Amino acid sequence: MAREKLQRKLELKPVSKYFGPKDITAKQDVILLHEELEAIHLMDSFCMYQEDAAKKMNVSRATFARIIKSARKKISLALITGSNIKVHEIKNEFHVAICSNSNTELDYAGAEAKYIWIFFIKDYKLKSSNCINNPVYSNKDEAPCNILPEVMYDYATNYFLIEDIDYDLKISLIAKGIYPILQEEVTEDKLVDIFQ
Repeated sequence: MAREKLQRKLELKPVSKYFGPKDITAKQDVILLHEELEAIHLMDSFCMYQEDAAKKMNVSRATFARIIKSARKKISLALITGSNIKVHEIKNEFHVAICSNSNTELDYAGAEAKYIWIFFIKDYKLKSSNCINNPVYSNKDEAPCNILPEVMYDYATNYFLIEDIDYDLKISLIAKGIYPILQEEVTEDKLVDIFQ
């Protein structure tokens, strides 16, 4: 029996939801989820321990560690690349991209698979899915790191699940504010559980 999903407790109401450099025009946005901002606030503003902050947010310590790691990586990337930071206004809402060998069901595959599934998750429930052709498939001229980040950015992707990833693709995704998550196996019915 699957464990009951916990509703994250998010109390922070940010004064501003958009930040960026003043000396250059930023070319992209890094999307900081509401839960990521809450985690940064608890750990860095209040100097809470992870265990205490996890309890305050009503999540496991492992989940909190994943949230804080993602938040810090995004903020660091924005500072280094001169990107805008946009705080996501809706709680617990994000898009997940997964490569697949099938367009009728999720058949977990590598970055050069024929299709990409984009799943929309809100309030830790799968709300919708969309399957698109993967422009990397059979493309001998371009590396995945030059194509996939742009495609996923266009679909407002927050996370990319993949079994194994090369360094160039990983860096290119992070530069677009897309966080790769290494996962050995992914099925549609267990997808939401990965983010609990």
